[in-house]
Formats: sequence, C-alpha cells, structure tokens
Amino acid sequence: MQNKPTTRRQFIADALKLAGATAITGMLPESIARAQAIPAATVTGTIQDVKHVVILMQENRSFDHYLGMLGGARGFGDPRPAVISSGYPVWRQPWMLSYVFPFNPSPPSGTANGDTYYGDLPHDWGTTHSAWNNGRYDNWTAAKTSGTMYYFTQNDIPFYYALASAFTVCDAYHCSMLGPTDPNRLYLWTGCCGNVTGYSPYTNNTMTGTGWTTMPERLNTAGVTWKFYQDKGNGLDAGHGYGEYNGSKSDLWWNGNYGDNVILNFRQYQNLGASDPLAPALNGTQIDPSGGGKEYDTNLFSQLRADVANGTLPQVSWIAAPYAYCEHPSWAASGGEWYVSNVLNALTSNPAVWASTVLLVMYDENDGLFDHVPPAVPASSAAGTGQSTVSTAAEFVSGNGAASDGSASGDVPIGLGPRVPMFVISPWSKGGKVNSQVFDHTSVIRFLEARFGLQETNITPWRRTVCGDLTSAFDFSNADQAVPAIQPPASNMNPNGPAVLIPYPTTTAVPAQAAGRSTACRLPYEFFVQGKVNRAGRALALTMTNTGTAGVHLQAWVDGTSTIPRHYTIAAGSGPCANLSDSLALNSGGGYDYSVYGPNGFLQTFRGSIGSSGNTGSTAEISLCYDVANGNVQITLDNSAGSSATTFQLTDNAYGMNTRQSFTVAAGATQAVTWYGDGGWYDASIRDANDPNFLRRVAGCVQTQSGTLLTDSAIGNTSKKFVASLASQGSTFGTLRFDYVAPPWSHSPKNWVGIFAHGAQPTKGSYKSWAYLPKSTGSLLFSSTANSTLASGQYDAWYLFDDGYTPLAGPVTITI
Repeated sequence: MQNKPTTRRQFIADALKLAGATAITGMLPESIARAQAIPAATVTGTIQDVKHVVILMQENRSFDHYLGMLGGARGFGDPRPAVISSGYPVWRQPWMLSYVFPFNPSPPSGTANGDTYYGDLPHDWGTTHSAWNNGRYDNWTAAKTSGTMYYFTQNDIPFYYALASAFTVCDAYHCSMLGPTDPNRLYLWTGCCGNVTGYSPYTNNTMTGTGWTTMPERLNTAGVTWKFYQDKGNGLDAGHGYGEYNGSKSDLWWNGNYGDNVILNFRQYQNLGASDPLAPALNGTQIDPSGGGKEYDTNLFSQLRADVANGTLPQVSWIAAPYAYCEHPSWAASGGEWYVSNVLNALTSNPAVWASTVLLVMYDENDGLFDHVPPAVPASSAAGTGQSTVSTAAEFVSGNGAASDGSASGDVPIGLGPRVPMFVISPWSKGGKVNSQVFDHTSVIRFLEARFGLQETNITPWRRTVCGDLTSAFDFSNADQAVPAIQPPASNMNPNGPAVLIPYPTTTAVPAQAAGRSTACRLPYEFFVQGKVNRAGRALALTMTNTGTAGVHLQAWVDGTSTIPRHYTIAAGSGPCANLSDSLALNSGGGYDYSVYGPNGFLQTFRGSIGSSGNTGSTAEISLCYDVANGNVQITLDNSAGSSATTFQLTDNAYGMNTRQSFTVAAGATQAVTWYGDGGWYDASIRDANDPNFLRRVAGCVQTQSGTLLTDSAIGNTSKKFVASLASQGSTFGTLRFDYVAPPWSHSPKNWVGIFAHGAQPTKGSYKSWAYLPKSTGSLLFSSTANSTLASGQYDAWYLFDDGYTPLAGPVTITI
C-alpha cells in the first residue's frame, strides 16, 4: 500500500512536530524506530555477522550545513577551531571589506527551509581549491559567494536529526576530493579518480575513455553478490545520459538516477548482455520509460522491497536516487529525507534481513557549502610544506593534468575535501553515537575489504594511512537493543515550490550549537607531539610519534597569519614510519607561535621567544603521557635545560576539572603532574611565571581502555565551563601581567584589557590605560604594549570583546 504524500502545509507541521517530539520525548519517525527496534543477528560478534551492506550516496551538502548544530558533534560549537589569517576563528570568513558568519536563512513566508529550493553554489575543482587557499581556509566567500555560509537546523531537517539521534553520525567524514560530484563518486566505486597507471585524474564531471578496475569487478572476483537499485529513466545507455535528466521539468526529475551511477561511463559497462557479470549495474525500476514520472512514486523502491521480502538482497547494494530526491541544490532537503525514509522502510520490512544489514548514507561532496574543519592533504616535497612517512604518489595533479607525488612545482593536492554528512545505520551502530575518526569515500571500500576479504589496489598508500575503514563506528560484540516510541515520519517537499535565492546573511556571531553530549565511538588514535626550542638553530624542533593503531594527519599553523600550514602524515606502528620530526623556523626576533591541529579535537600550541640574540626567554618544556585507565594525562614539567628554578603555572581552560596550580621545578629537574580529564577530555595552558611570552597549550582526548566514552563537553560550551577568564600578577606597572583565555565564540584579535577606576564600569573613553589581548589563550606583560602608564593606586581590569565594551571577564582588582 502506498503512502499518500501530504500537502506542503501538512509536511511543515509534521516536520516541526517531529523536531520537537524527537528532542523532548525521544519519539522517532516510524522507519527509524523500526530500524532501531530490530536486534542484530549476532552469531560471531564480529564484522562477519554483516550479511548485507547497502550504500546510498546523496548529493552536495557539507557537514556544517546540515549537522553543524547537532549536539555532541564537532560543529559550530567546536572549542578548538583553526584561526585563519584575519586572526579570527575559521567560521568568521572574510567577505569583501567585511565578514560573514554561518547563518540560518529565513525561508519565504509559509514555507520551511527543508522544503525550500535554494540554489546551488560553485562546486568545481577550481573554486573549491580557491576556498581551501593552500590550506589557509580563508577564501570561502570569495570563491563560493556569501551563500556558502548558510546552514540548517533540526527544525529544518528533522528526519536527519532524528536519524543522528538513533544511530551513528561521523563528524570527520570527508569527501575524497576538493572538487565536484563525479570524481568524488569515482572514489566510492573505484577507490580513485583516475590517478592510476594508464589514466589521469578526473577533476571535472566529463568522463571519457574510462576503464580502470571498479569495485563491482573486485566483488565478482571475490564471489560477492552485488546490485544497483536505481530508476532507469528512459534508458541507461549513453544515448539517454545513463539515466540523467536533460533539463526540462517533464524529463527525469522524479525518476531516473541523475547520472549518479558513474561507473556506467566505463567502457566495460557498455553494451552489457543480461547474463554479463557486470549486468547488475543496469538493474533498476523504470516507472516511466518516456522519462516523465510522477512525484513521490513509491514504486521507485519496488525492487528493493521485493528483494528484502524474498531474502534475495545481495551482499553489497548501491542506490542512486532520482534528481528530485538526491538533495542537490536547488532541490529541497526534505525530498532526500522522504527518499532515505523509504529506503529504510524497505530494508526494515523484513526484520530477518535488517538484523544483518548495514546502511551507509553519505554525500558525494559539499556543493559550495562551508565546513569549518580544514581537511587533511598530503605534504608536497617543497620545503616548508610538511612531511609524510608514507608515499604520497598519485595524490597530486601536475600542471599537465597527470597524477603526481607533489615533487614538482605547481602540483596540486587532490584531497581530502571538506567534511560531508555520513550516517551509519545498522543494528550495531544504534544509540545516537558520534564517530570522530577521519574517513572519506574510500573508507566505504575499506569496510567492504574488511568484511569480504578483498583488496582494492586503486587506493593510494597515503589515503589508506589517513582514512579509516569505518569499523570503529560499529560495536559488533554489544548491539544495542533499545526500542523507542514511534512517531509518524515526515513526508515530502512541495512538488511545485519555486527556486529561491539564498538570502543575504545578517548574522553577526557564531551560531550557538545545541547543548548535550552524545556517546562517542572509541577511536584507534594515540599520538604525541613534542616541541623543543633549538636555540643554536633558531628553530622549534617538532617530534611526532604515533603509537596508535591508525595513521594520523596533523597540521601546523601559524595562527592569525597567511603562512601556509604544514601537513604531516604519520603511519601507525612501532617502526620508523611511526615517527616524524621537523624544524620550524623562529622569526627574526626569535619568536615562535605554532599550533598543531589533529583529529578528534587535538591541539598543541607552542609559543615563546628567545629574543633576537637567542639568549633570552624561558628554557622550559613540557611533555605528555596518557593515563588510558583513568582518562587523565600526565604532564611532565621539564626544567632540565634551566640554570635556575622555574615556576610553571597550569590552568584548566575548558573543563573545570583542575584548579589553577603552580609548581616550582629546580634547575636541571623535571616534575610529573597528574591533570584530570573530563571523561578523557583535557585542555590545559602551561605558562612560565617569569616569561609572559611562553605558552604551551595541550588539548585532546585520552582514549580510555574501557567504559563508555562521551563527546567533548566543551563543544557548544554545554558544561558552561569554557568561559573567558582573566588573571593578573605583578604589583608595579613594569611587572603587571595578565593571563587570559577566551573560548572561540568569544575570541577576537581585537579583544582587549582595559584599566578603569576601581569600582567603575567599563564605558567608552573612561579607561586609564589599555592593551590588546589578541590570542585566544595567552599572557601579556602590560607595559610592553599599553597605551599609557599607570600611577600608583587601585584599579579594576576588564577583559573586553572586539574593540568594544562588552565584558568577557572581570573586574580583576589590581594595585600598582
């Protein structure tokens, strides 16, 4: 029996009811609830219990655009975002002579954002690399227009938020290329974009002469059954565009496959007979051979429903949606929700089948839509770009369009691209979890490798090192058995809705991400970054060690500058490939300020100065050790190079698990300190009481060996512990020093400390003296930059926001 589509007005009402019901009562759409309620068919308690993998790749949405407001995920409330060349966090993007923040648009009257046909944005190889800007990540609006910054909320896409609350969402899943649809889809089906022997990388949507080995051929060799589920439109041959629409409303909007089955372009898939081993690529419904089709025809799912009912679902299935439901702007998001809901309905219609099935729903690329997490890319061989302990062969495109290893000038990295949503839906991934391991489209192939014992040789060594195989998103030994309440599903978008221009942005602050922590998947990461100043060589020596079971990619930024970040790839293991070192130059004055970013919220900052002579500044260093039993870290305070005692000052930036502490360490000595984590999460600043230039910041998550892990409580400041703070020391104008912290949603390079009369409020022009506090975390010797001196007396110091008079912290009473 077919469900009758609701009216647009009714859909909006249902969507809003669904959003509220899911948040307040835990009620879920029927398709999600049924999928959650069916227990896993556990036989071995391993990946071998998976009998069916179903893969649905949708179109053109970024992670932040869809899920940046999802509680627990690393979205707009990220406590440790990159700081771009302007000195502001990455989500405050430059725009002409101003800036733009992410914004939630106001839809036309009487409509909802999820129903609205917002137009698409530039999403080609050139503009996406331009937005990336050699890793600086500060050119989004120039490359993509200000519309790049719009996003949706739970009210806009309630079905997807309900899906995330019921199963597992991956918040570090990236598209494979800084480029458009078809090359990214090639990674899903072949592990590459043509960057293999005998071919050249495809960087646009024009494919001719393709013929390298594809995943279906690997499955045939391994004896694994597979099939495509799609609609044939008016034909799946070249003459009919392989199922793609041709531009008129009556031609393949509501049927066909939008040309998203890209392997049909390969020569080995041409002129297939019914008994050919590759013929399952041509499987599909044909609800209207003339190409017309009708809106919301559930016959699109008839073959899938029949195979599920008959127990003939193959071991691997790929699904390609018609244009209207693939979510490519300007089609509405709610059309995709309708389509995914129907796929889930079909798969769960036979509980015995669903009990051993995995459904993976991801997006091929980000359109032109902003995401705030700079992706991993390989380092080229040029000096100052970073290093890799594994080969970067075939991960670049040369000036003549060939695959290269980054050794020649002008070589451009292929990817990774920006983050896109990924939902892992199965009996082994229930519970509203968040997985933060780095993945891309080749991770789907890696999951098939892990399950079926095959090998895709098209995937490069670098990509295998950086991107995981999705297995960390599952708990095969402990499937959740929860049975939620049932709420009727959202229905569909309005078939007759007009195209709408993305509104002009008006938001002047970063969005406030939803509160709440989620269960976090246990990750295979364990790595260390050690810094030590080489005074003779006038450099910061970095040593990176990977003791985990997965490779890791790190980025070294000079925050707030236009310096191109360095990229480091370190393989897992115990050999030389698990260790890497680099030398980062100090500036002409002997100063340095490097931040190393890594997966799952990892950050280490190294800041200080040895002066132009090289003989001043702190000689202190620190190192970390993880307490994996208790989720704490051991910080070793190292004064082994010092000629006198050093007082280390430690502050808890974000989690409130530790009081401000001071430790005086004798010359030539070290001292180990236990720093308590919040379920493994930590963020500490270590200062030298005698050197305001010195800072070491350490932040991340200890992967404990047992127990339940939770997502970062500092995301969205859900604990209200990550707040701006200001402390002072010194009793003369020459010794007065301020130590400060600002969370990223309060950070500006124009934050400042103002000195006012004791008891006075900070009002315009009433300060006695002032100085900028330009970093998110740091210290300042006030006399070094203050605009005027202070006479003896008592004052109040206020920490103030962005050249204005809005207090971030204070007052701190000081006596000179």
